[in-house]
Amino acid sequence: MTSFSIDTKDTSPPPQTRVATATPQQAPIPTPAPGQTATATPARSTAKTVATPSADQVVAQTSAGQGTSIDGYLGFAAEQPSVTVTRAEISTTGSTQDAVAAVIAESNPNVDPIETASIAPVSRPDMSQMPPASQSPSQSKLPQIMPLAERQCRSELAKMGVTFAEMEAIANGVHCDVPYPIKLRGLSGDIKVSPAVTINCETALSLAEWVQNDVAPAVRVRYLTGIASINTMGGYSCRRMNNGKKNTDWSEHATGNAIDIGGLTLKNGKTIEVSKKSIFAFRERGLLTAIRKDSCSYFNTVLGPGYPEHDDHLHLDLMQRNSGKHYCE
Repeated sequence: MTSFSIDTKDTSPPPQTRVATATPQQAPIPTPAPGQTATATPARSTAKTVATPSADQVVAQTSAGQGTSIDGYLGFAAEQPSVTVTRAEISTTGSTQDAVAAVIAESNPNVDPIETASIAPVSRPDMSQMPPASQSPSQSKLPQIMPLAERQCRSELAKMGVTFAEMEAIANGVHCDVPYPIKLRGLSGDIKVSPAVTINCETALSLAEWVQNDVAPAVRVRYLTGIASINTMGGYSCRRMNNGKKNTDWSEHATGNAIDIGGLTLKNGKTIEVSKKSIFAFRERGLLTAIRKDSCSYFNTVLGPGYPEHDDHLHLDLMQRNSGKHYCE
């Protein structure tokens, strides 16, 4: 009888496993020196089996703080070496950006120097070339800003039709100082100031108000005409009271705070001088008495004929006294 046997052994070929095989680089075979025998060094196999994780596994491992990080998986270094750039390295390079890029590139050859230059800090001026602190522009003299009171005073003069010109600040020592002087040339009503006088704005405003409100009306009543000019004898003057005679105090003229009036010229050509008048010059005497009395409402000091050294003019000033009283003589 014929018998049959069945072979149950699995004869299918085994499954193939994909492996990443790195092609070995063969080192050059050195040429033996004369008298030496060449020895062949067998090359080692560098084939390795790499198990590639899935994206879900990488994310799960990264979220849990375990396994390979995303940066490591993508091929980036976990930490970049810190780079310190010294001032000497910067000063010897053409620019700050070029210096930083060169130092970083030298410390880490894997960094692209072009990209490195784009993240370099903005170039700063060399501090060694800066001017000394005494020549700093921030310490230069700034333009002087006129105080509000001075601007308001000038605005009032303009509204009244007063003509004047701005002058340079006067600083002639401690006692002779006028920060914002003006040259007064004319008053409202087309009245000239002859000659033009340098005083401060507040004194000019008091004079303009006195002439407009009291002097001009008094002249029209007595002479039926107007005033052509106010004749002055002085404004700013760096001197002591009474020109230093019998007095050591500084005059209000030294700060532009006073003005001397020598007379009036009317539009009909008549000139009325400030002086003592005879009993027969009742009209001139009446005018001078009236306007002198009225001036005490505008000025803190009024001196005229009868007071020493003031027989030929009216001295008008805005001296501030602790008592606040006016002095009219």
